[in-house]
Amino acid sequence: MRDILRRWIADSDTRLAIDDFRLRLQLSEIAYLDGRTSDLYYALVGELFDTLRADVADRDSWAALGRALSSISRDLQREAKRDALFFGAVAFYCGGFPASATLTMRQTQPADWNDDVHLTCFELLTRRRRPASARIEDLLSSVRAGSIDAITELVAQADQEALSALQEGPDEWVPHRLQAALLRAFQTSNLRAVLPDGANSQWNSLVTSFLDRAQPVWDFFPSQIEAIEAGLLTSPDTFTIQMPTGAGKTALAETLLFSHLSSNPASKAVLLVPYRALARELRHSVGRHLTQMGMQTRTVYGGTVPSPEEGEDLDSVRAIIATPEALVGLLGAHPEIASEISLVVCDEGHLLADDSRGVSLELLLARLRARESAPRIVFVSAIVPNVEEINAWLGGNDDTVVRSTYRPAIAEYAVLRPTGKGKGRTVGLEFQEPTTSVPAHTLPGFLAATDFEFINPSTRRTNTYDYSSKKTQAIATARKALAMGTVAVFAATKTGKQGVIGLAEELLKQIASQVPLPNPLEAIEDSENLADAVEYFAQEFGSDWTGTRALQAGVVVHHGDLPQETREVLEELLAEGYSAMVLCTSTLAEGVNLPIRTLVLYSVTRGSASGESTPMLARDIKNLVGRAGRAGSSTRGLVICANDGQWIHIQPVARNAPGEPVAGALIELLRQLQSALARQAGDLNNEALEGTPELLSLVDGIDSALIELIHEEIGDEEFAAIATTLAAQTFAAQQADPLQRDLLRRVFQARASRLLGMRASGRLAWIQETGARPRLVDSVIADLYPRYAGWLTVGSPLDDGLLDATLNWAFEQTGFEDIVTSAFGQADIAEPHDVLRSIIAAWLEGRRYVEIAESSALTVDQLLRIHTRVVLFDFVTLVEQALAVLQYHLAQQGEVMSPTAAAFADHLRYGVPTQTARDLMARGLRHRVAAVALGAESAFTSNANIFVTPESIARELLQDTDLWSSRLGTLVYQRTVYDVRTDRPAT
Repeated sequence: MRDILRRWIADSDTRLAIDDFRLRLQLSEIAYLDGRTSDLYYALVGELFDTLRADVADRDSWAALGRALSSISRDLQREAKRDALFFGAVAFYCGGFPASATLTMRQTQPADWNDDVHLTCFELLTRRRRPASARIEDLLSSVRAGSIDAITELVAQADQEALSALQEGPDEWVPHRLQAALLRAFQTSNLRAVLPDGANSQWNSLVTSFLDRAQPVWDFFPSQIEAIEAGLLTSPDTFTIQMPTGAGKTALAETLLFSHLSSNPASKAVLLVPYRALARELRHSVGRHLTQMGMQTRTVYGGTVPSPEEGEDLDSVRAIIATPEALVGLLGAHPEIASEISLVVCDEGHLLADDSRGVSLELLLARLRARESAPRIVFVSAIVPNVEEINAWLGGNDDTVVRSTYRPAIAEYAVLRPTGKGKGRTVGLEFQEPTTSVPAHTLPGFLAATDFEFINPSTRRTNTYDYSSKKTQAIATARKALAMGTVAVFAATKTGKQGVIGLAEELLKQIASQVPLPNPLEAIEDSENLADAVEYFAQEFGSDWTGTRALQAGVVVHHGDLPQETREVLEELLAEGYSAMVLCTSTLAEGVNLPIRTLVLYSVTRGSASGESTPMLARDIKNLVGRAGRAGSSTRGLVICANDGQWIHIQPVARNAPGEPVAGALIELLRQLQSALARQAGDLNNEALEGTPELLSLVDGIDSALIELIHEEIGDEEFAAIATTLAAQTFAAQQADPLQRDLLRRVFQARASRLLGMRASGRLAWIQETGARPRLVDSVIADLYPRYAGWLTVGSPLDDGLLDATLNWAFEQTGFEDIVTSAFGQADIAEPHDVLRSIIAAWLEGRRYVEIAESSALTVDQLLRIHTRVVLFDFVTLVEQALAVLQYHLAQQGEVMSPTAAAFADHLRYGVPTQTARDLMARGLRHRVAAVALGAESAFTSNANIFVTPESIARELLQDTDLWSSRLGTLVYQRTVYDVRTDRPAT
């Protein structure tokens, strides 16, 4: 592309951005564009045909051309506008950006195209599920049937028609030439062309599934093609794949799972994901698709001990989607399935370095590698720079590393640059040079005093809202960006003035002042669904809570302390366009796909215990900004740094620098242990390991890995040698110096000694059968069991004695009281134990969050933090571990634990007081309030319904729409009806 055209495109983008942001700005530098729209349009069309003729391979040039033609269409009318969109879509498609091509072409209508050639192009680009074009129908039939020769013949026909049209004139030749180019691109990227031995009938189910989806998939992205051509689907070797967020990792993983399971009908495969939210999302996408293709899929993410539903009928399960801790629990409770697992896909692999999950993930992978018939491991991450190192650890080689820089939608970067003071202050939007062929451009005066003028209601005078703070500027920027699509504003913390809640308060303050900035509500066409969500929020969290008030203003508040059911509601609002702005923490980057057009980074630093601010790692920022510009929702994403002082932390990401290498949380923990031992000159023993909260993830991870390897016929010395070998197979051992490797060996030896001691005492089978953590067994039997007399007889999860026994025991466990103290934070509570007990009791009763907060003298934000960190994670984990041990202990004595006691951890997890409510939640009901209300109905315990499933009874009850809609609220009622419908695949 010529330099002058690049500059012309950039200046045109500047002018369009001025319009998008509604700026009153006249730039003399781009005045030459006035009246020259047609000139630029013709120049771009000429460039398109030059690029087609030269068969340019540079995707950035194609993308720049596609975006330029799409943008200029806004200034054109009728046929010219239609043609510009068509030409832009062609550029996107031929450059390998099919999602952008579809998005662009869908701005035209079928009625715009009145001849067969244009209709063929339209339907190829828009992915019409029921094509009217005979050629597209033939094309899809050929893909469906695997008739690759027929596709080749269709391409040849199009080429010949283009040659013939050249003799008739340009009006005939242009559409025929573009049709031929599109079909030729499709010939190399369609599903059958890319899949190995693509005509083989083994792919029929997968191809049919892709073609028939609500958003049909006809071809692969370049990043996916690169991985498949490297041997991902055909090689038995370990692979490591690095591709940017949004580049098709999920569809690629689904293709890999299908391919592997088709070729290995007696095997199981695992898709390992770090977050419960992501596991739940994949349950409804990948899990559902595979199940519909005849490969029964089970999603396991509830906790460290599998529920009865998660562990039932595993023989028929082919694919397992799980978090690392859930998979460890499943393998512990059902060790027989370990030998059937022949493929493990580790998604979001950069979590190896995560403080809370990294150790367990590394030790799980080491454990899998140590098996005699080790499964193939495919490691996937968007942001790990040292993938070769990790691939080598996992057993791969130089030929099994795939790196791709392809992004379906590019990311552009800009920084807010304030100048001046007082009412003379202006804030410019300085665009940074993107990594494309188009140079950068600048918008001066992006924010100014006129954006913040409002009428004071008491004096009726014009006042100026104070816009000196970065927070005010960040929110104002987000409001201006609403014109371009959905906006996210990121803060590194949840609460406080500098967190997400502080951003929400600033937004509400601006709206109340009526400053003349775009209102988030005005960006929503259909407010009915938003109103239903506001009703739900008011019922659950109270109408005065900041999150509720923000939602009423059309803005989502999203962070990790919110309940999962609530986060899903908010994510659906954003995905469906019922809200156009979200204020969020890094939960935005936890794998859930949202259509974010603009991401405003308010802060990328976090406070520390010392009071100093610590910047986020570049690789975490990279993962975050990957959410801006999603395939199928926009052709580009804009990332705006609202604090110019923090641009230094973001700039390396904008320049596509590799970021920090991933060493893994295990080596970091090992170094801390080494330093502690050097300072204290203490002995390394199991008592010290189990008594140090920071080391519990290390202890539990090593134990779960060793438990699988210890058997009665293995001698003590042999098992000690096995432990040493396993220690040497960790990623930490690969990086450690000799002293650190020796320390790691000693830690593994200590834990091996602990297990050998349990074998000698006859308690090894307890942990092997239950999947419980060895460090807890003695305490459960000696301390918890004697505290409560009702283990065999308790009939209600609301029994005071049951809660008191488990909670008091939990407070005695290493680190639990510290976690409680930290979670209560700044709350002015004299006795956290008593308040926590009242919270848990109210939670079990089924009371709503706002009621629990009021009765505990806490704010809703304080309650959410305590509930998420303590109740739903640490306390539930301890209880489910303890109950597994107690059940086994009682069984050894010939006794059976009460079903209520056995299910107590689930009652705690779901917050429900009846067995029926627990069963409904375990079977997929999302809303606790619905489970509680339905669970109180006598129909579930009626003898007449003894052989009727809970879902069937619920469906019958919910037919009374007026009654249940009024009891649950519209949103919860509609989602509950969906949850119990008959056609929902079980995964």
